Amino acid sequence: MSHNRKFQIPEDFFRNLHQYGTTLIDFKENKVPCIYVDSRRYDQIIRTVYGKKLAVDTVLNIYHDGRYVFVDIQMKFLNTGIVENFLLYANKMLSFFEALSKTGLIALAPNRSYSGNDLNIFMIQLPRREAAVNAFKLIKSNVKQSDEKDGLTH
Repeated sequence: MSHNRKFQIPEDFFRNLHQYGTTLIDFKENKVPCIYVDSRRYDQIIRTVYGKKLAVDTVLNIYHDGRYVFVDIQMKFLNTGIVENFLLYANKMLSFFEALSKTGLIALAPNRSYSGNDLNIFMIQLPRREAAVNAFKLIKSNVKQSDEKDGLTH
Protein backbone atom coordinates (compact mmCIF):
# COMPACT_ATOMS: atom_id res chain seq x y z
CA MET A 1 0.00 0.00 0.00
CA SER A 2 1.55 3.28 -1.14
CA HIS A 3 1.29 6.32 1.08
CA ASN A 4 2.71 8.80 -1.41
CA ARG A 5 0.03 11.30 -2.08
CA LYS A 6 -0.69 12.88 -5.43
CA PHE A 7 -1.57 16.53 -5.82
CA GLN A 8 -2.34 18.16 -9.17
CA ILE A 9 -3.01 21.86 -8.69
CA PRO A 10 -2.20 24.41 -5.93
CA GLU A 11 -5.75 24.12 -4.57
CA ASP A 12 -5.15 20.37 -3.95
CA PHE A 13 -2.17 21.28 -1.80
CA PHE A 14 -3.89 24.05 0.13
CA ARG A 15 -6.93 21.83 0.72
CA ASN A 16 -4.74 19.09 2.22
CA LEU A 17 -2.47 21.19 4.46
CA HIS A 18 -1.79 19.84 7.93
CA GLN A 19 -4.45 21.44 10.12
CA TYR A 20 -3.02 21.27 13.66
CA GLY A 21 -0.01 23.50 13.13
CA THR A 22 3.68 23.46 13.92
CA THR A 23 6.10 25.20 16.23
CA LEU A 24 9.74 25.32 17.22
CA ILE A 25 10.58 24.01 20.69
CA ASP A 26 13.71 24.55 22.76
CA PHE A 27 15.66 21.35 23.34
CA LYS A 28 19.21 21.37 24.71
CA GLU A 29 19.79 24.93 23.50
CA ASN A 30 18.56 24.13 20.00
CA LYS A 31 15.34 24.86 18.18
CA VAL A 32 13.60 21.64 17.16
CA PRO A 33 10.70 21.64 14.70
CA CYS A 34 7.53 20.18 16.17
CA ILE A 35 4.32 19.08 14.46
CA TYR A 36 1.11 19.18 16.44
CA VAL A 37 -1.04 16.06 15.99
CA ASP A 38 -4.65 15.36 16.92
CA SER A 39 -4.41 14.37 20.59
CA ARG A 40 -6.31 11.09 20.09
CA ARG A 41 -4.04 10.13 17.19
CA TYR A 42 -0.98 11.11 19.23
CA ASP A 43 -2.12 8.81 22.05
CA GLN A 44 -2.65 5.95 19.55
CA ILE A 45 0.86 6.38 18.17
CA ILE A 46 2.42 6.47 21.65
CA ARG A 47 0.48 3.39 22.82
CA THR A 48 1.54 1.49 19.69
CA VAL A 49 5.25 2.30 19.96
CA TYR A 50 5.64 2.29 23.76
CA GLY A 51 8.32 -0.11 24.93
CA LYS A 52 9.33 -1.17 21.42
CA LYS A 53 12.63 -0.72 19.67
CA LEU A 54 11.60 1.82 17.09
CA ALA A 55 12.83 3.18 13.79
CA VAL A 56 10.98 5.91 11.94
CA ASP A 57 11.73 6.31 8.24
CA THR A 58 11.11 9.97 7.47
CA VAL A 59 10.83 11.20 3.88
CA LEU A 60 10.49 14.82 2.79
CA ASN A 61 8.58 14.98 -0.50
CA ILE A 62 9.07 18.49 -1.89
CA TYR A 63 6.72 20.00 -4.44
CA HIS A 64 7.37 23.38 -6.05
CA ASP A 65 6.10 25.20 -9.10
CA GLY A 66 8.16 28.39 -9.14
CA ARG A 67 5.76 30.11 -6.75
CA TYR A 68 4.58 27.66 -4.08
CA VAL A 69 6.73 25.23 -2.12
CA PHE A 70 5.06 22.40 -0.20
CA VAL A 71 6.68 19.62 1.79
CA ASP A 72 4.81 16.40 2.50
CA ILE A 73 6.58 14.87 5.49
CA GLN A 74 5.98 11.14 5.56
CA MET A 75 6.82 9.15 8.69
CA LYS A 76 6.75 5.37 8.58
CA PHE A 77 7.01 3.85 12.03
CA LEU A 78 8.69 0.61 11.01
CA ASN A 79 7.21 -2.66 12.26
CA THR A 80 4.06 -0.93 13.54
CA GLY A 81 1.95 -0.28 10.44
CA ILE A 82 1.76 3.43 11.29
CA VAL A 83 2.30 5.90 8.46
CA GLU A 84 1.67 9.60 8.98
CA ASN A 85 1.77 12.38 6.39
CA PHE A 86 1.99 16.07 7.21
CA LEU A 87 1.66 18.48 4.27
CA LEU A 88 3.22 21.86 5.09
CA TYR A 89 3.34 25.15 3.16
CA ALA A 90 7.09 25.77 3.19
CA ASN A 91 6.97 29.33 1.83
CA LYS A 92 6.05 30.55 5.30
CA MET A 93 8.14 28.03 7.27
CA LEU A 94 11.81 28.52 6.44
CA SER A 95 12.81 28.56 10.13
CA PHE A 96 11.04 25.21 10.66
CA PHE A 97 13.01 23.52 7.87
CA GLU A 98 16.24 25.28 8.80
CA ALA A 99 15.92 23.90 12.35
CA LEU A 100 15.23 20.44 10.91
CA SER A 101 18.40 20.64 8.80
CA LYS A 102 20.51 21.79 11.76
CA THR A 103 19.32 19.30 14.40
CA GLY A 104 18.21 16.30 12.37
CA LEU A 105 15.35 16.07 14.87
CA ILE A 106 11.61 16.45 14.51
CA ALA A 107 9.06 16.24 17.29
CA LEU A 108 5.41 15.28 17.49
CA ALA A 109 3.15 16.68 20.20
CA PRO A 110 -0.58 16.56 20.92
CA ASN A 111 -2.42 19.53 19.45
CA ARG A 112 -2.49 22.78 21.38
CA SER A 113 -6.00 22.26 22.69
CA TYR A 114 -4.77 19.16 24.55
CA SER A 115 -5.99 19.36 28.15
CA GLY A 116 -3.17 17.42 29.81
CA ASN A 117 -1.01 19.08 32.46
CA ASP A 118 2.28 18.31 30.75
CA LEU A 119 3.05 18.71 27.10
CA ASN A 120 4.16 15.30 25.89
CA ILE A 121 6.70 15.42 23.11
CA PHE A 122 7.79 12.47 20.99
CA MET A 123 11.21 13.19 19.50
CA ILE A 124 12.37 11.52 16.27
CA GLN A 125 15.91 11.56 14.96
CA LEU A 126 16.07 11.55 11.19
CA PRO A 127 17.97 8.56 9.83
CA ARG A 128 19.67 10.78 7.23
CA ARG A 129 20.20 14.36 8.38
CA GLU A 130 21.86 15.21 5.07
CA ALA A 131 18.48 14.68 3.39
CA ALA A 132 17.06 17.48 5.59
CA VAL A 133 20.05 19.70 4.74
CA ASN A 134 19.50 19.14 1.01
CA ALA A 135 15.76 19.63 1.40
CA PHE A 136 16.31 22.95 3.19
CA LYS A 137 18.61 24.16 0.39
CA LEU A 138 15.99 23.23 -2.21
CA ILE A 139 13.15 24.82 -0.22
CA LYS A 140 15.15 28.00 0.44
CA SER A 141 16.17 28.43 -3.19
CA ASN A 142 12.61 27.89 -4.45
CA VAL A 143 11.06 30.19 -1.84
CA LYS A 144 13.62 32.86 -2.79
CA GLN A 145 12.75 32.44 -6.48
CA SER A 146 9.07 32.68 -5.58
CA ASP A 147 9.63 35.87 -3.57
CA GLU A 148 11.65 37.45 -6.38
CA LYS A 149 8.83 36.74 -8.85
CA ASP A 150 6.37 38.34 -6.44
CA GLY A 151 8.63 41.40 -6.01
CA LEU A 152 9.50 40.52 -2.39
CA THR A 153 12.94 40.58 -0.83
CA HIS A 154 14.34 39.29 2.45
